[in-house]
Amino acid sequence: MTLTNSPSSNRSPEVERITSAARITDALVERIIDGTYGPGDRIREAALLKEFEVSNGPVREALQSLVGMGLAQRAPWQGVRVVEFGEEEIVHLFELRTALLCSIAELAALRITEEEVRRAADLRQRLESKFAQSRKGRPPPVTGDLTEWLLTVAGNNYIADVWHSTMLKTRIVIYRSMARTAGSKVPALTGELIDAVLRRDPDGAREAARDWTRELLADIGIESKPLQARAFASRKQPRVRTR
Repeated sequence: MTLTNSPSSNRSPEVERITSAARITDALVERIIDGTYGPGDRIREAALLKEFEVSNGPVREALQSLVGMGLAQRAPWQGVRVVEFGEEEIVHLFELRTALLCSIAELAALRITEEEVRRAADLRQRLESKFAQSRKGRPPPVTGDLTEWLLTVAGNNYIADVWHSTMLKTRIVIYRSMARTAGSKVPALTGELIDAVLRRDPDGAREAARDWTRELLADIGIESKPLQARAFASRKQPRVRTR
């Protein structure tokens, strides 16, 4: 007997296409972040058609979504390729990331609730598990536990929207850094950032966010002086009075 009332059988072709495109997009984003598709690699439509067993429409929509996210580029006669970031572009992206993260960390320190304090213990365990994987030479899972916790605690939906729409590219770099945490200061600095928020120290949280970002770049061999020299000095600088 054939069942006709299953959720999938009730979907319209349009809903099925959109759902398939979203599923493929999520899979491709994860592969770009974790390095399965490296910078400059071509993402072949024919291979995706075979793997996901769908029509051309969802695959092309997924590839176009990657282009829209800034994770891939489409060139005539060359198909879709993963973007390649130069050192200067990475520094520029992390200047923006640092500015946002400092504000998020400060707000989190000012607004943290007792419930979020309790959740921090679980967060530490998850992060330590990831660092342990990296120390053993295994790639960590592709997640954003720390920043998602900070965004939740900060409680500013506008900042969260800006973060999610602009920071996806930086996760590629962060994953590369996380894969090299053996001997890195990132695990310790992660703890310092969480500690500053838990003790409700906004200035300490901002400083920890800056240090954490600089170490991420240092782990992949990018000079961090531009971050130190530009707009991320402590807000404790004296104000200059004008007459």
